[in-house]
Amino acid sequence: MKEIRETSNKGIQFLIQEEGLIKRPYLDQVGVPTIGIGCTYYENGSRVKMTDTPITTERAIALFRNLLKNYELAVYSSIRDDINHNQFDALTSFAFNVGVNGFKSSELMKKVNKDKQDPKIKLAFEAWKNAGGKPILLARRKREAALYFVPDNSQQATDEQLYMNQVKHIQVKLGLPSDGIFGKNTREAVVGFQKKHSLIADGIAGPQTLAEINKI
Repeated sequence: MKEIRETSNKGIQFLIQEEGLIKRPYLDQVGVPTIGIGCTYYENGSRVKMTDTPITTERAIALFRNLLKNYELAVYSSIRDDINHNQFDALTSFAFNVGVNGFKSSELMKKVNKDKQDPKIKLAFEAWKNAGGKPILLARRKREAALYFVPDNSQQATDEQLYMNQVKHIQVKLGLPSDGIFGKNTREAVVGFQKKHSLIADGIAGPQTLAEINKI
């Protein structure tokens, strides 16, 4: 089996559905300027500013891939080399969310290295469900565990298809025609959803909004 070092397009799609893909600068839920797929800084280390120029879909995904390398390396260097791409993607998503140190100290890493098919791996994902003392990450942990146990079936898509798939995902969840275009109707539906769920009604489908949308 060929060693896996990078997240697949399927894994990037998974992370987009968790983090969102916003092509202009916006403030995240704690007021930090953010752009693309949850990125708060660029490759050169400079922080995102609200005055920054909007970026293309391709640039957003390229930036994210570049910043993701640190987490991919953590998985590649710490996990057995016979895992499949879905397993690598799920573990990378976990590492991106909890941090490199959290990943390397986790019971999850130990269980995968001992037996990559151990059913208890699901519980090891779910053990990292809390943030701020509340189990708000449990749904994400369940989705990561589900991805981990899906048989490998690599599939490729262009960067633009990845973005359109994300928009379609949101549209389907909100009961809209799924044309993959984030236009006026989609934005209004997102704003309505945010108001209904006591979120900041800015029409931006960021991580907090997606966490609620993904519950549908």
